[in-house]
Amino acid sequence: MSKAHRGTGIRKEVNHGRGTCPVCGKTQIKVLYDQEIDGQKVKVCKVCKAASKNRAQKEARLAKKAAAAEAPAETPAEA
Repeated sequence: MSKAHRGTGIRKEVNHGRGTCPVCGKTQIKVLYDQEIDGQKVKVCKVCKAASKNRAQKEARLAKKAAAAEAPAETPAEA
């Protein structure tokens, strides 16, 4: 069976959702994903969206580990 409706959402976009990604600079790539960069909402490509999400998750894990490492040091010692 054919897939007649695949991609209908981007057919309405300018240039069918293709343009230049402001993060990586690739041209004629689909820029469909809203991302907040420096306080502005811009549309970025799929690769940059995933990289941003992975970076945020990594920073959150490192912050959690740092907080866990500091927590036992702050507890009062038994006398």
